[in-house]
Amino acid sequence: MKMRGGWIFPVLILVVLGLGAPPTQAKPATGEKADVRILIDISGSMKKNDPGNLRRPALRLLVGLLPTDTRAGVWTFGQYVNMQIPLGQVDAAWKRKARNESKKIGSPGQRTNIEMALQRASEDWEGPPTLYRRSLILLTDGMVDVSRNKAKNKASRQQILNKILPRLKKMEVAVNTIALSENADHELMRKLAEATGGWYEQVNDANQLQRVFLRIFEKVGKPDAVPLKDNKFTIDDSITEATVLVFHKPGAKPTQLIPPGGKPIDAESVPDSISWHRDEGYDMLTISDPKSGEWRIRAEVDPDNRVMVVTDLKMNTTDLPNRLIHGQSLPFLVSFTDHGKRIRKKAFLNVVEATAQQRDDNGESEPRPLLDDGKDPDPKAGDGFFSMRFGGESLSSGNGELIISAKGRTFVREKRMSYEVVPPVTLEVKPGEIPNQLLLTLTPVADLVDPASVKSQVWLETVEGDQIPLDLKQDAGGVSQGSLDITTFSGVRKVVVSVDAKTVAGESIEYLDAPVEVEGIMPQPAVVEPKPEQVAEPAPMPVAESPAEAVEKKRAEEPEPAIEEEEESWLMTAVWLGGGNLLLLLALGGGFWWMRRRSQQGLVSLLDEELPENKPAAEVKEAA
Repeated sequence: MKMRGGWIFPVLILVVLGLGAPPTQAKPATGEKADVRILIDISGSMKKNDPGNLRRPALRLLVGLLPTDTRAGVWTFGQYVNMQIPLGQVDAAWKRKARNESKKIGSPGQRTNIEMALQRASEDWEGPPTLYRRSLILLTDGMVDVSRNKAKNKASRQQILNKILPRLKKMEVAVNTIALSENADHELMRKLAEATGGWYEQVNDANQLQRVFLRIFEKVGKPDAVPLKDNKFTIDDSITEATVLVFHKPGAKPTQLIPPGGKPIDAESVPDSISWHRDEGYDMLTISDPKSGEWRIRAEVDPDNRVMVVTDLKMNTTDLPNRLIHGQSLPFLVSFTDHGKRIRKKAFLNVVEATAQQRDDNGESEPRPLLDDGKDPDPKAGDGFFSMRFGGESLSSGNGELIISAKGRTFVREKRMSYEVVPPVTLEVKPGEIPNQLLLTLTPVADLVDPASVKSQVWLETVEGDQIPLDLKQDAGGVSQGSLDITTFSGVRKVVVSVDAKTVAGESIEYLDAPVEVEGIMPQPAVVEPKPEQVAEPAPMPVAESPAEAVEKKRAEEPEPAIEEEEESWLMTAVWLGGGNLLLLLALGGGFWWMRRRSQQGLVSLLDEELPENKPAAEVKEAA
């Protein structure tokens, strides 16, 4: 965002809403089964935000991806809460029932009772988890709305934050929230997700719901997968089941699957070993005992297409936090297990190649190797843990995806993890009390960063790299404040923030960013234009005087006779009056004489024109 000229707008840069579970370090995966509770808003506003009822195929996609060792249930809510699909063990029968029940999802509700939905879906959970990882998926398009009385709505919202949220945190429930509208309570959705280590996502188009549900499933289900490149994937002997997800656009040709050395298969010619579910926007194929070798898909290539597998040969990875601090570097480990036991055989480990690749708004990075060489951060050479550091300045703020790939002599594996990078501090820029002055406030994110460890520097920087330090005073809580007079400079300047700090777990953070630009309005100095040089004009050329001019000049040079002053005033008055009258008479007489003379000259001229050219003038006079 930019601040232009004399207009000053309040800007909040890099806002981090709510409180969050500290993403201080990546935790090893526990391998627990998933217990998933799905809450779907059916309030009347969904008629506008999901007019095509795309919640139905999105739910069916999630249901189809859930592995058979999962517990799951679906609740719908408006003014009241209904158990749409009973909580139970996921199997073929549960999936059939869930797909049938999904067709009943609509928008008949009058209210949006999020408080009651959270209570009902989690009421049987007690104490810390044992066999299952606990997850909630909350999809809504609105605010807490339990009554026409605004005070009751506010009280219900506070009940969620003050009682339900602490209970969910205590029971280690990850709340994943999806806001299907710009009008949803995004602050509440963020707080629920961040405080419990869940995932928050805003969706303004219901057509994206299926892909959002896919990302959340990858967090909840943590599936094993194999790479899919150019619509080709490889199956090895350890894989007992493969689920192929293929997205397609409206009007696309029917998807086909080509097994190794076989003929194309479609939804109309599918064998008994393949379960083919075709839905709005995607095909989902589940292959039992798939044949080893290379399989091909005939469909449009899509980056969200997936091949998820059931296998005893698993790639285990570090659990990446949903939120990473910008500038934080985390150790990331990969290992392999066969029937639950970590593989240590040198013959296996020596031929494994593990790589990491990240994707974000800046594009796709080059693959980085993970090594088992005993060098930091790898704990010990040859112990079966392949390691790297992930994060640091290579990550930019916003959402991204980490893709871990492994290739051995007889197998390939892949895992995908989405993440959000957040800054360790927030920079707030707003108008100060004095005109043309901005107030800058730098605040550490308390639940992620140790405030006492924060050391910050802030400066203005031009495009050429010139820097002007800004004096911000830091208090005991790590908050720094200062002012900026925009009349002291001109042109656009970046506000650069540099922070050295530690996380709440004591890990170092190095952060450098330029989150905002401001424009100075220093008056330009007045330009004084030089006076033009005076050039002497050339003297006029002398002109010969005529005799008449010479006489007049001589008269002008002669001094006029002095007039004697009269002693008596009456005499002077008489003289002046007499002189004036005399001059008037002379003027009238002279004028009459001059006019008469001119008329005579005219007459003579006319007479001259009538005379023959050769007649002497004297004869003409005598004749007259």
